[in-house]
Amino acid sequence: PRIANEISTTRKNFDGNPNQPSPACHPHFNLALPNGKWDQNTKFKKIYFYHARKAGGSTMNKYLHKVARHYGIEILTVEWDGMEEPGTNDVDTFYVSHLREPVARSISHFKYQGRWNCPDLILKPGNFTPTRENANPIETWNQTGGHVPLSCRWYQHINSHRFRIMECAVNCYSQWFSGLACPTWNISAMEQYAVAKARVLRFNMIVVIEKLRDPNYVQAVERFFGVPGLTEKGIPYCERASKLANTKFPFVVRNETRESLTRLNEIDIQLYHELSDCLNEEGSYNNFPEWDGNRFALNSFNKTEKKRAVWNNSRTHESEQ
Repeated sequence: PRIANEISTTRKNFDGNPNQPSPACHPHFNLALPNGKWDQNTKFKKIYFYHARKAGGSTMNKYLHKVARHYGIEILTVEWDGMEEPGTNDVDTFYVSHLREPVARSISHFKYQGRWNCPDLILKPGNFTPTRENANPIETWNQTGGHVPLSCRWYQHINSHRFRIMECAVNCYSQWFSGLACPTWNISAMEQYAVAKARVLRFNMIVVIEKLRDPNYVQAVERFFGVPGLTEKGIPYCERASKLANTKFPFVVRNETRESLTRLNEIDIQLYHELSDCLNEEGSYNNFPEWDGNRFALNSFNKTEKKRAVWNNSRTHESEQ
């Protein structure tokens, strides 16, 4: 029932806005409402950032935390779990995510975590030495869970499987954005894609990582947020160790491997182009509005009070067990 309700909610919101333009090309300061409509007056109190793995997310996360500190508002970064449906949060929330070309993202993910296991590189520096012999082949990087099909753990306290995906090679945006990929739920890849697209179209901003090479695009995004520093790189957890290993043992992607990943990621490639191709149109960056401070509850976030509330909630939960 929970999964059916999620699909129904997303579909209903999309059906109410079938011509909603891509937030990659038309970012805005409208608040998503639970009924699928928008509010143009409420002040945002929180930024919700959905971090898609190996798509420039660490850099975006660093920048958006800078934005949140600058304006004194709360920020929540979500990675691995499914994407939140805009309009369902109790706090008035500004939604941001990002995209990278799916095949490039998949290959980057393999080099970062799929060629050698990240914990081995980080946590076993004295006991594990990366070599060509103990490297995983990219030929097996062709599944929803990286080298293997995705599996979801059962959690007794929610009486359900929980979607969470750390390694992914195939149609990862559709899986992450929909949160519907657990095999036991029997949700088709096309249904995941449809929900993912409908959900992300309700976001306020989608940053396309390839476009960060264009100074005009960077300036447009920084004007939108009113804060400089978009291209200051973040450093993922395994970045240094995996980069060192890949430098020592260079990896070359064969044409047939790239073609195979292109076929396997067909759904995500379609989603990527549907959301981002509008940026190729002349003058597309002119659609980016400038930061509107009147739409945000500036200096509304108190970190100490937030920590205290979280602690109190955890204590209450423990007492109820």
